[in-house]
Amino acid sequence: MWWVPVYTAAVALYMVVQFVETAPVHDAMGTAALSAFIVSTFFARGVYQVSGALFFAFGVGLFCFGWALLVRRVKRYAVMALCHWKERTEGLGNYFFMFLGAGLFVEMLARSPLLAGLGGWFRVGAEHSVWLYGMIAVYFFATSFVGFHPLVNLTLLMPLLVPAVPLSIVLVCCSLATVMYSPYNISVSLLAEELGDNPYRIGRRNVPFALGYMAGGIGIALLAERLFFG
Repeated sequence: MWWVPVYTAAVALYMVVQFVETAPVHDAMGTAALSAFIVSTFFARGVYQVSGALFFAFGVGLFCFGWALLVRRVKRYAVMALCHWKERTEGLGNYFFMFLGAGLFVEMLARSPLLAGLGGWFRVGAEHSVWLYGMIAVYFFATSFVGFHPLVNLTLLMPLLVPAVPLSIVLVCCSLATVMYSPYNISVSLLAEELGDNPYRIGRRNVPFALGYMAGGIGIALLAERLFFG
C-alpha cells in the first residue's frame, strides 16, 4: 500500500500549485498523479486479488473523473468522454471476435501435441544459455512470418520456461523486434499502406537491423547472467 501516500502527496501538491499560474507545474503534477496510478496497477493483484490489467481498465475511468473534478473540468470531460465513447465503440465487435478467435486458437494449441514437441525442443537447448536464447530468437522470427502475434508467442512459450531476469531480457527484445519486420504487424502494415509498397518487402529491408537488435538483447542477457547469476 505504499502508493497511497504517493497519491495523497500528488493531490496535495496539485491543490497547492492551483495558486501558481504556471502551466509546466500543473502538467508536472498531472504527470506525477498519472504515474502513481499506473505504478499502482502492478501491485493491485496482491492487494485486491485482481489482475493489474483489470484494475487499470476499471480504475482509469474513476481516475480521470476524479482528476476532472479536481481541476473543475467535469462538464468538459463528460462531453469529450461521451463523444469518444460513441466513436471508439462502433467497431469493437470486430475486435471482440478477433480476440475470441485468438484465445480459442491459443487454448487449443496449448492442449495439442505440438506444444509438447515445442517444449522438448527448448528443453534440449536449456542446457546452454546461448542455444536457448538463440532458439527463442528463431522461434519469434519464424512464427512472425506466418501471422503469430508476439503476445500469442509469449503465451505459448511462458509455460515452458523458468522465469529469470536474463530470460526476460531476451523475451522482450525478441518480441519487440517483430514490429520491424513482421508483415502481419500493424506498424509494418500501416507503413506499407502509406508507401504503397509490399509489407514483405519492407519487412525484408528491416530484417538485418531486427536481427542485430535481437543479438544485442541476447548479448546483454548473457552478460547479466555472467555478472549477476553466474
